[in-house]
Amino acid sequence: MAIVVSRTESQLSATTSFQALDNLGGASVSSSFNVPQGVSAIKQVAIATTADGSDEYIPLIKISGNAMRDGDAVMCGPANVASTTATGTSMNFGQYDTDLGVVSGNSVELSIAVTDAATISAAVTVTFA
Repeated sequence: MAIVVSRTESQLSATTSFQALDNLGGASVSSSFNVPQGVSAIKQVAIATTADGSDEYIPLIKISGNAMRDGDAVMCGPANVASTTATGTSMNFGQYDTDLGVVSGNSVELSIAVTDAATISAAVTVTFA
């Protein structure tokens, strides 16, 4: 059984400091959520970001909370290349297979930072199993 949870941000003024992902589309939701019952790990993480104009950055996603068996996990997403100056652009979607141990019923929070300040839109999905 796989269970997915997603969080998004639209037009976030992203910085080098982590900021909680606390939206789901147009709805404002809690940035933290409880790990579903009957699962023991995050098996996959998907990251998508984009920016307007000439912003270039690499996103960093942090998965934290008391549900993380081995502490916080931080991973990078695909680089965003300025669409105004690039002759080709990178794909702004990354999907990673993981085996991050979690404790069912405890909480997890997803947050994002970037290597260079930018106004971004982002989505992160974690798959539990």
